[in-house]
Amino acid sequence: MNDAAKFEENLIQLTVTDADLLKLLICRFGTNSFSEQAWSGLSSLNRSGAELKLSFIRLRKLGWVRAVRKSWGERLYYIPTEQMVHLLPIFYEPALSPLNPSELLIRSESGPGLALDLLHALAYAAEQGLPLTAKGTVHKKSLQRLQELIFLKEEHLERLALQYAHQETYGPAAAVILDLLLCLGLLTKSAGSLDIQAERLRGWLSLTEQEMNQILLRTVIERYSPHDTGMQLFRYWICMRAFQEGVWFDVYGVLRKMEDEGILNEDISIEMEKASAWLNALAGFGWGDVAVRDGNYAFCWNIDPGSLLFGSDDLSEPLNEGLYVQPDFDIICPPGVSFNLRWKLLACADLVQCDRMSIYKLTRSSAAKAAEHGMDTAGILNLLTSNSVGEIPGHVTAALKQWGREIGRTCFEEVMLLSCMSEEEGDAIAAHPHLKNEVERIGPKYFIVQSSRTAALRKSLESIGLAPLKATRSREREKQEYPMIHDSGMTSSAESQHLLNENFYENQGVVYSGRNVHFFEPDNDIPEPASLFPGYEQIPPRWLQDYRSYHSSTAQNIVEQAQNWQTRVLLQHDGKRAEFAPVTITRTPWRVEGILHDLETGKIEQLELFSEDLGELKLILPSFD
Repeated sequence: MNDAAKFEENLIQLTVTDADLLKLLICRFGTNSFSEQAWSGLSSLNRSGAELKLSFIRLRKLGWVRAVRKSWGERLYYIPTEQMVHLLPIFYEPALSPLNPSELLIRSESGPGLALDLLHALAYAAEQGLPLTAKGTVHKKSLQRLQELIFLKEEHLERLALQYAHQETYGPAAAVILDLLLCLGLLTKSAGSLDIQAERLRGWLSLTEQEMNQILLRTVIERYSPHDTGMQLFRYWICMRAFQEGVWFDVYGVLRKMEDEGILNEDISIEMEKASAWLNALAGFGWGDVAVRDGNYAFCWNIDPGSLLFGSDDLSEPLNEGLYVQPDFDIICPPGVSFNLRWKLLACADLVQCDRMSIYKLTRSSAAKAAEHGMDTAGILNLLTSNSVGEIPGHVTAALKQWGREIGRTCFEEVMLLSCMSEEEGDAIAAHPHLKNEVERIGPKYFIVQSSRTAALRKSLESIGLAPLKATRSREREKQEYPMIHDSGMTSSAESQHLLNENFYENQGVVYSGRNVHFFEPDNDIPEPASLFPGYEQIPPRWLQDYRSYHSSTAQNIVEQAQNWQTRVLLQHDGKRAEFAPVTITRTPWRVEGILHDLETGKIEQLELFSEDLGELKLILPSFD
């Protein structure tokens, strides 16, 4: 049985009381963990405590509520995120009136997208590496360069007040980017650096941008959400299908609706401030625009959040668009170009503009950079030819071939062995009047050089069109290659689906998410319903079967038993039958306070009864297995 079928089966098994309690738990806790005391403190005027406890047991058995146990024995409960996400559209139906864009003042426009920011950060890590200081932080120079490469800025995130490791070194934008790369498994921390994981990178680059956003949207909602149920639910609320791509909506109206549902606990002006901080972050992530109208915030998605978060059979197929190589050596990259192809472009061309339409430029220095990564000019030409929409301009092809005759034809070996591509270059060096005294030829293509003379020799080789590679090869590592540069990037659909189903937000990164239940041991010990009614076998059966008058002391015992079990009694009040849930009992004189439910009118009221008010009675016990 797949997850969707299991969800539907468990949903059908919910009673009305079960569903009411589950909605109340979501409203109060969201996906945050809660204690026995916290949930048992919830009350419902039209449900007895016993009914709620029986429903809680059923919710646990059906998997709607799960439990973990801390090392010292304390039990915590939580609603799994995947369950809550699919329950929200069932319990709530948000409605909104679209706003007129002409009446809005734009405050924050969306960027190119979080997926592209992560791609550019990874490309930098592949090219330059991310060495760590003795304190375990990325070097300041690397952080500055990373910040230059990404659109996400401090102002997008500062109002979220994120808590993270090395807060004195990392700004919030750098912290979020590093946090996501670590949580997604694209980077791992070693003793002295953050290293790219090639296999995970292969899987990630094989995804479409829509699939990446499907993973990222859930991850950022869970990781960068404070312990504030109202705001957590707000983040999911505005992703429901009523909030469509390209449609502006009023944020105040959304918060007012959530307040009416009993979800928000603080003054709406405070909630508005917190909500606007999140919307500003969404703009930084590239998913929407923020505006104001008459002092109130408005927001417009530029992605379809409903299909990403709640699933859809109508997900658009990837466009797989091609590149456009221009006469001025620009490479125009439309939105539909795959991330695998973008990755390879970053290895051999310079990023000039990053927007919905990105532009890269091919230069001699970028071709030299590609050679350092293991991609020669023939590889660049093949990449462009295979993925270009039209023909590559002839002079661009000619330039690439010329650069190929000049770049990477020589390189310094670690043993200070000068190595040539062919005998032709060897003969040219041997015959050159300024070089023949600097090198010792030991073969048709090889020369020994003095390590102290490599800098001067490099300039001389460059002057005759034989510029050596910057990197010095070692015997252990013949070439320093860019990850995935010669890889097709193709992965199986099963591998891609595994990525889409993984809960990356639970992984450890840099930011303290506060989601800690996965660190504790699962607790599958669910009490039996009968345990809620200790002494059940000892009470007289007629208390549960007969609606009749009893001696005053017996009547008091029945009411006290109902209080102990947190259930109700059936009685007469003002000549009408009603159900009474005793809450507080005082013995001298004997009296009871509780909630009275008139079965004829449906009226619910708080009432105090005395012993003489107890006429005909029957103890009500909810059915249980």
